[in-house]
Amino acid sequence: MQKFTIRKLSVSRIHNEIMFVYRGKENIYVKKFTFSVNRLYHRLLYFAGASVLTIALVIALPFGGKNADSSTPEDEELKNDILLSDETDFTEQDKRKPLAVQIYKVQQGDTLSEIAAKFGVSTDTICGSSGLTSYDFLKIGQVLKIPDRDGMLVTVKEGEKLIDIAQKYKIPVENIMAHNQLLNPDFLPVGYDIFLPDAKPQNIIKGFMWPTFSRRITSAYGWRIHPISGRRQFHHGVDIRSRYQDIKAAKYGKVTFAGSMGGYGRAIIIAHPGNQKTLYAHLSKLYVKSGQYVRQGQMIARSGNSGYSAGPHLHFEIIENGKHINPRRHLK
Repeated sequence: MQKFTIRKLSVSRIHNEIMFVYRGKENIYVKKFTFSVNRLYHRLLYFAGASVLTIALVIALPFGGKNADSSTPEDEELKNDILLSDETDFTEQDKRKPLAVQIYKVQQGDTLSEIAAKFGVSTDTICGSSGLTSYDFLKIGQVLKIPDRDGMLVTVKEGEKLIDIAQKYKIPVENIMAHNQLLNPDFLPVGYDIFLPDAKPQNIIKGFMWPTFSRRITSAYGWRIHPISGRRQFHHGVDIRSRYQDIKAAKYGKVTFAGSMGGYGRAIIIAHPGNQKTLYAHLSKLYVKSGQYVRQGQMIARSGNSGYSAGPHLHFEIIENGKHINPRRHLK
């Protein structure tokens, strides 16, 4: 490979391809051309400064490229410091914390996912607690009941006992009593709102669910020649093609990080029971926040191109007992 670099612009020749790479403040933009390159490449090397500046201006405009990410050693160190720290480990929900329910009136332009992200709960929690029959339609002025944790509010009907509700929803009586601070399970006033917590991890399948609708991996786990730097590098996750689409939680767990992670852009870490964690990076939008518990398959973010990325995609990692493992072998 031959490479020619001027400040933020680099032009590389790989066989019969020329690759332009412009490193902006937030993203890396990549453009490739395939044709007879010998004559053009040498002309670029000796071209006048004005021509180089023109090319730089063109390259600086956002455009798509190969779905891959670029991380520096500093980015890797920052990511692993967060990912492997005790602060991003899984912890159970605090059942002793008194339940708080907020009332929210739907405003013009509101969406269910945005409201859920604002209050740090799932869309299912709001739907179940507010008696909504659709995830897509909200009326302006509609009143929503929003608990401060994931679960569902149900109103006690005449003749209903706690044991009836527990059996109907398959939740242990003691879990319901702990979350609602009930002292007498035999006395429930008619019309009283009972909170039903997640009784067990909300996993649809065993193992890890695919976090994207796409199944196309554009960069696998393991050693690779980086498509931008051209250097040999170990890739601790997989890059999955996903152009600004919703991302799902691969497994039940607790969101222990949601924010900016250097060259990995906007990222989410979910800690799972059994000393496991998953990382979702280069996101364009976050639907959840730190401290929130999510179910397997729940929408947590939208894929994107934030950080050092050459195109919209999802960078996904699995960590087990403090070590990275190949996600492709564990995705169901």
